[in-house]
Amino acid sequence: MEINLQAARELLRSTFGRDSFVASFIAKVEAEEHCPTACIDAHGVMRYNPSFVHQYVTSQEDLFCLVTHELMHPMFGHFVYEGGQLENIGADMVINATLSLLFNRYSGNGSLFRRFYKPTGLEGLLRPGSHMHQSRYVRLYHDFYESHSVGQRLSTGEVIQTLKVLTPAVETPTIVLLGGHGTAVHDAKGRGKAQTFGSEALARIAEDLMRVAQRPNGLAAGYGEALFDFFLEILKTHMGLKRSLLDRFTTRQKVDKFRRMIDAPRIGVSPIPIQPSKRDFVLLAAGIPPFHYHNLAYRQAAQERGLAIYLDVSGSVNRHLPEIIGLLRSLKRDLKTIFLFSNTVVEASFRTILAGQVQTTYGTDFDCIAEHALANRFDKAVILTDGYASMKNINQEQLKARAFNTLTVLFGGRTDSPEFKAFGDVVQLEDITV
Repeated sequence: MEINLQAARELLRSTFGRDSFVASFIAKVEAEEHCPTACIDAHGVMRYNPSFVHQYVTSQEDLFCLVTHELMHPMFGHFVYEGGQLENIGADMVINATLSLLFNRYSGNGSLFRRFYKPTGLEGLLRPGSHMHQSRYVRLYHDFYESHSVGQRLSTGEVIQTLKVLTPAVETPTIVLLGGHGTAVHDAKGRGKAQTFGSEALARIAEDLMRVAQRPNGLAAGYGEALFDFFLEILKTHMGLKRSLLDRFTTRQKVDKFRRMIDAPRIGVSPIPIQPSKRDFVLLAAGIPPFHYHNLAYRQAAQERGLAIYLDVSGSVNRHLPEIIGLLRSLKRDLKTIFLFSNTVVEASFRTILAGQVQTTYGTDFDCIAEHALANRFDKAVILTDGYASMKNINQEQLKARAFNTLTVLFGGRTDSPEFKAFGDVVQLEDITV
């Protein structure tokens, strides 16, 4: 199977969605003979060994295993462990089990792992369907692939410690592992530090993985459920507000650096009519075959937009503000300002808010939001509130006339907001955080 940028992106788009961050994260794919298997660096450059790919990567499921395996390492924080053989095996065991069980449909039940690793001994831990009943590792393998005990969990660190107890140092074999194990950068004092992805990239990759991962309900009761719960806990450590949801509420009327990926059309010239333009069809209809066809294609492009977030800072929400500001922290690179409202709207810099400097009148009403949005001609906004306020009918009517669209996020116990229900979705805070 040939691996190139188009093949990798199409696979990820078909799995995670065309607008997913994962699909745009892979920026370059290149063959590298010195790479044992494959690796992806923090800049989205994927390198692979052609001989390895030719022998083992024969299907879309194999390619999914290969690409997603590398994205999982920084997600689990595996770079905090020492780079020894048992540490790497323990980390890979957790990842391969996760992909085989929770992404069963897309990984072909870990098809690449089953092809690449032997089904016995230490290698057997790295794949499903191994024959471990006479092995010293049978209990550890059972905890991942055969356990029916809900709530029983083993973290990566616990797996590594178990392997160190079970495996005498003189018997540790050298196993070729998937990915770029051992890749590191060094600081000014020569100390090694493994490369990882930025917090923003991790948050967006985590969101895509969360959306696709499936609890293995189709298997026997409890089978893989503990791993699923453990995986969700790991993802939640990287995520704040769901960016894919916020993307829908960006506006040109506010200047920020909220970046979203879009499929931008472009024209590519080719002698082959892949997706001809209207001009080409006109020439063909006139009996004039074009020398070159102007094919319509799409490329991933970043678009900078603004996000109008109104945060309720009235007296009744004081105890919730630390949690909410903590969730907003993941957007600190994207947003310059946030609108704080009580009885008035105050535009505050993001840094000021993160420092805990919040201006409030301690009262609250939604009229100040309506008047501010109308004055600034906003077409969309995100409103974070406990919902205990009102809005005059005249302001509601003017917002309707402007086709104003909102995402209202409630916290603190209330489950509805009649004032904003007519303008868009009303959700609970926990529904848009993971």
